[in-house]
Amino acid sequence: MQLKHITFSLLLFILSSKLTFSQNNNGHISIDCSPEINTLIAKKINYNKENHTIDGYRIQLFYGSENGVNSARNKFRALFPNTATYVDYESPEWKVRVGNYKTRLEADRALQEIILNFGDAIVIEYKIKSQ
Repeated sequence: MQLKHITFSLLLFILSSKLTFSQNNNGHISIDCSPEINTLIAKKINYNKENHTIDGYRIQLFYGSENGVNSARNKFRALFPNTATYVDYESPEWKVRVGNYKTRLEADRALQEIILNFGDAIVIEYKIKSQ
C-alpha cells in the first residue's frame, strides 16, 4: 500500500514539473496560423483606422417627407446648435438623427431635453463617429 502511495506521489511530481517547465517561455506566446488569417487581421485593423466608427446611439427626431425633415433639422439646429445633425434617406422615408452618444445612458439624458420640443424623438442604436 505504501509503495503505491509513493509511486503515485512520484508520478504526480514528475508530471507537475513537466507542466511547469512547458509553460516557461519568458512571457512570449507563439501562435502558428495561416497567412490568410494574418492578412484578414491586417485588413480589419486598417478598416478600423479608416472608418473611426463604434457602436453607439443617436436620437431620431423625425422620419417622413423631405420637407418635414428639413423643417425638423432647422428647428433642432436653432435649439441645439452644438449637437451634430444627420439626414438619412432610407427608401421611402427621410430621417433626421442627432448626436453621437457612446452609451444608452448618455443618449437617454439628451433625449430628456430634446423630447420637450420633439415629442416623437426616440433613441436608436447606430454606428457613430469615435472622435
